Amino acid sequence: MSEQTQRGNFIVGQNRGKTQGSRELDFTGRLSIPGREGDHAVALWLRKDKNDRPYFSGRMDPLPLTDDVAAQIAHLAQPGGTGEVLEAGPNLSLDPYQVILFANRFKEPDPADTPEQGEQRAKRPDYWGRFNPGDSTPVVGISVWLTQDRYQRPLLAGSTTYPQPGKRIEAETTERPPEEVTFEEASGGSGRKGKRDRDDRA
Repeated sequence: MSEQTQRGNFIVGQNRGKTQGSRELDFTGRLSIPGREGDHAVALWLRKDKNDRPYFSGRMDPLPLTDDVAAQIAHLAQPGGTGEVLEAGPNLSLDPYQVILFANRFKEPDPADTPEQGEQRAKRPDYWGRFNPGDSTPVVGISVWLTQDRYQRPLLAGSTTYPQPGKRIEAETTERPPEEVTFEEASGGSGRKGKRDRDDRA
């Protein structure tokens, strides 16, 4: 499988422990780097840009999530990331392990669209973004859709891919993730898929 066709996962849910008005993180979850085993924890804060549009900014954990303590120690013993700031697009540079998501303006309705074009536009991701893996490998793209957990709290779920030359992931019509995701998956629990009738509050 080529690097351009590999996909990883992305899912974050609302931080249920945040106190209103505090500086605590707003969303927590996990992501995976395309073509690699294991997930990384991710923490995001909800911001607004100069035009009052919401966006998310945060960081991924350099250490993959795993039950294998020996593997964690081996990872920590490896040389650290390069510390390189990577160019992720025009006027967009990302520090090592930085994650950013923007509202997708390519999804906004266009009166000039035909019904078929409007249908395709509606399938585009709600947010798009980039993250810097922090290990001298290229910037990775993110496509996410807004959904809810079983308690109707917001979730952002989607996929990660390597950007392809000449294509903009925010303008692509890609596969929406299944609706059966849970907060446990987002918050770094067991990672098992669960239907909506499972109690995930434990």
